[in-house]
Amino acid sequence: MSVDSVPDSKPGKKKQKSRKSQLRVVFDTNALYVAPNSLGSASDLVRSEIVVLISESRYPDLEILWYLPEVVRHERQYQMQTEALKLRPAITKVERLLDHNLALTDQVLLDRVRAKIDEKEGELGLQEIKLDHTKVDWPRVVQASVYRRPPFDPGEKEKGFRDALIAESFLQLLEVSPKTPSVCRLVFVTNDQLLSEAVRERIAGLANASVLSGIEELKGLINSVVSNVAEDFIALLKPKAAKMFFVSSDDKDALYYKGEVGEQIRNRFKVQLEAKPEGATFRKNGTWYISAPNFSRKEGRRVFWASRVEVEVEAGNVVKAGQGQYPQIGLTTTLSQLAAPKPQEATGLAKYIDELANPPSFNVGSSWKDLLSQWADSPDTKVVTHKGKDVFEVLWSAEVTMAKDLKKGAVEDIKHVGLGCQAVV
Repeated sequence: MSVDSVPDSKPGKKKQKSRKSQLRVVFDTNALYVAPNSLGSASDLVRSEIVVLISESRYPDLEILWYLPEVVRHERQYQMQTEALKLRPAITKVERLLDHNLALTDQVLLDRVRAKIDEKEGELGLQEIKLDHTKVDWPRVVQASVYRRPPFDPGEKEKGFRDALIAESFLQLLEVSPKTPSVCRLVFVTNDQLLSEAVRERIAGLANASVLSGIEELKGLINSVVSNVAEDFIALLKPKAAKMFFVSSDDKDALYYKGEVGEQIRNRFKVQLEAKPEGATFRKNGTWYISAPNFSRKEGRRVFWASRVEVEVEAGNVVKAGQGQYPQIGLTTTLSQLAAPKPQEATGLAKYIDELANPPSFNVGSSWKDLLSQWADSPDTKVVTHKGKDVFEVLWSAEVTMAKDLKKGAVEDIKHVGLGCQAVV
């Protein structure tokens, strides 16, 4: 890691202390905390993985500054305030029960959410990027919107205005930051493809700015900087590391299979693989995905990597037989008609049943009692309410040869990063 120092050539003058290089990290809305189907806490401003990363990123030769565009902060504030206002009916009931005014007005709830977010920003050292509207090229934004250019969605709804403001916020911070990469670098962390494309187009050719797709890439960059390892060296080894760890399910010589990573995860993290989101009564694990490795550190000739394993998750509730809604039969329908309906009289009921997603097979000529019995005996139905991924991180290492190849791969450790699910809309 190169650090600038400014020597003073005058006799008797001491050299000035070397200053730390800076890394300025800007997060998109994907950094925000998401509490599916529950209120969560206003203090959960960003995801727990980012909180851990910030708390652990203290280095003697590198100063990391963390930023949220103002638009991103207010997006989270809006989410939390919306959830807080949903508590109003419950608070009103408590006040009536106690015959006491709790003084929790709508404005008080909104103010408390704002205060807690301010407090959390201070704790984490997150700085807000205040967008200077006078410096935004609004005709450019309008043209991008009209012609559906990134970050605007090519669909009919023209989604992307907030993303455009986030991009402008990052670019304004870039404009006032030092231009020498050894002094200051800026990275924009987002997994939004259109937003990434828009920002990359604007920073093309700049050596001090880049776009990263997620926290894993950010960790890899930080590790390469603090380990004093050249980025081109990491870039050379990364595809070789990817090939060594996992290629496909057909290549059993990969470290993923030799190190029995899948078996280790299933055995060591059985409880985590069965954990369900709040409010869900069942969970189903689907496809496992293995991401490209990211650099962790270098010790002598041995290079350490982190590879993520993500398990697709669906969760929800089981609707027991007989607990769902019965067929809605009009009030003019009589029990005698149901007891022995003619084909033309049963058309409405038959049509209703046919339109169900998984209709039980009813005999429309049965009596009303038989109809209810058949409905109750229908199989249980699983309703998916949450979808997401359960994330694990595999730390492994390999030795670098003189020809800059990798050999002697070994699994060092596996840890559970966390379950991330969102409610199905």
